[in-house]
Amino acid sequence: MDLKQRIEDVKNNESQLLLIIGQPGSGKSKMIRNYSEDIGIPIIDLDKIFINTSVDQLMDEMKSFLKNYHKNVLLLDNKKILYAKDNHLDILAFLKELGKDIIVVATWNGKIEDGQLYHFRKDADDLIYSLDKEKVAYILC
Repeated sequence: MDLKQRIEDVKNNESQLLLIIGQPGSGKSKMIRNYSEDIGIPIIDLDKIFINTSVDQLMDEMKSFLKNYHKNVLLLDNKKILYAKDNHLDILAFLKELGKDIIVVATWNGKIEDGQLYHFRKDADDLIYSLDKEKVAYILC
């Protein structure tokens, strides 16, 4: 199934979040970049936009940003700000919360194995979510 179809599928979900999941070099960024070019929606680089924003302020800042964002899909690729070493933000909860207001398509550096969603982090412990508890739409790369 292609990315355009999966985005259509999440429109009716409680959280309109679609993760593009894969390990480094699997093609996640290429997939989101190709969609961006085809549709004309920019990929948002949270690390550049919110460079001086504390993690505690990030949700409020994102909500404010979305008030002036006139697209129906939010594409997120570079988001190291969300998983910095000292950050205690629940990344999946953050993305799902954004997905209540807009369709969110985000790359996810990780894998699914044994009913668990892993998010790999370079300088901190990996994050692990149970897919039994979390309803998450995704594409595997």
